[in-house]
Amino acid sequence: MKVTVSEAQENASTTRASAHVLRVGYPGRLGGYSRECAAKMYASNATLSAYAGIDEVVNALVRGEVEAAVVPWSRGHQRPVTATHEALACWPGIRVERRLFRAISLSLLGPPDLCPSKVQRIVAREALFEECSEWLEHNLPGVARIECLHMADALDMAEGRHDTLAIAPPSLARRPGLVCLAERIEDDPGRVAQFAVLKRDTSSVRGQGYLDDAPSTSPDCVAGESEPG
Repeated sequence: MKVTVSEAQENASTTRASAHVLRVGYPGRLGGYSRECAAKMYASNATLSAYAGIDEVVNALVRGEVEAAVVPWSRGHQRPVTATHEALACWPGIRVERRLFRAISLSLLGPPDLCPSKVQRIVAREALFEECSEWLEHNLPGVARIECLHMADALDMAEGRHDTLAIAPPSLARRPGLVCLAERIEDDPGRVAQFAVLKRDTSSVRGQGYLDDAPSTSPDCVAGESEPG
């Protein structure tokens, strides 16, 4: 069978394209929902890299360390994630390629032997306190709330003390020394967060979607055409 030069070049180009593994970054050393969305979007066709926070992963995208970044875009009731929007304002060459929606939940994580009467403080990012303030007032009134910059800091404190809880996604209860002590503490159960896929030199949003992850009547996170973190 004869193969023309153009066919050989086309085949070589296809092979190179299929062999390319996309470099994708996300905020949060421990993973969380941004990582879950990235993993579902790109499956085995990407190398995922964790960065300390949103600023760090956007800067990595600007420098070319990664080719795409998956970051939280808005939370329940479409409240924008300030750090993401401020980062985009600083780097006009970064554009949103796609938006994803994922149903999320929050839990209280702490040492397995910690009882409610012994809890002295709860540690979390400011935005997470806002999302479960009613639950905390009803169930743990008077307990001190300590804000931190990164979720990893909250989990470090909860793991290192015997009187401290952290607010985090339930999936992070796999961390040694921590268990899930209360589930679905968000004030708006079934709340949906929006995540964005960022790339360089992309002029517009190319698609939206949900990424499914569990059987449910409510959307949980999917790549495709349609309608947050």
